[in-house]
Amino acid sequence: MAAAQSERTPEFVEGLDQEGFLETFLATRLGSTTHISVIDVDGCACSATCTNGEGSGIVVPGTGMHLNNVMGEEDLNPLGFHRHPAGRRMPSMMAPSIVMRGGEVELVLGSAGSNRIRSALLQTIVAVVDHGMPVRDAVYAPRVHFEDGVLFAEPGIELDGLETDATVVRFAGRNLFFGGVQAAQRRGGRSTGAGDPRRGGVAVAV
Repeated sequence: MAAAQSERTPEFVEGLDQEGFLETFLATRLGSTTHISVIDVDGCACSATCTNGEGSGIVVPGTGMHLNNVMGEEDLNPLGFHRHPAGRRMPSMMAPSIVMRGGEVELVLGSAGSNRIRSALLQTIVAVVDHGMPVRDAVYAPRVHFEDGVLFAEPGIELDGLETDATVVRFAGRNLFFGGVQAAQRRGGRSTGAGDPRRGGVAVAV
């Protein structure tokens, strides 16, 4: 709340009616994770995730490259800082994925969401592969996430009996906490896609 209030400067208020204010304002708040999933008519596919962590707000002059702060992310340093020897590849929750069936690409997906990436992708893949759901339905379906003895849940999932095994936190609706899966599917020669409404995702056919 303090951070939000600090944004309401005189310059903010005076600039509200200026052309391009929104774009300028948002451009100074770099951060978060972006994923794109692509599949073409020939079944060639690409899945790519990029993150700024919380964002540093610094672009290296002359490069266009934005410096992130992901060294401070819990999923990269689950045991604390300075535990990895120099030169060792660091872990990440980012998991751009391609699911194959019979040697052909069936599903291309990835997600934002730090520790919730793993649960968001798992549930989407299970919905498509095991339950035969269309990709849009799978991405829009309610999700759960279990971590450190706590089960977080969106509405629409039966939780009876689970309260005895975990502390349950119920959300009032879809929430960006549960990731942002962006997915493309190719089934029966037809390509479809889904952008996660939790994070303003979109799907485009060209």
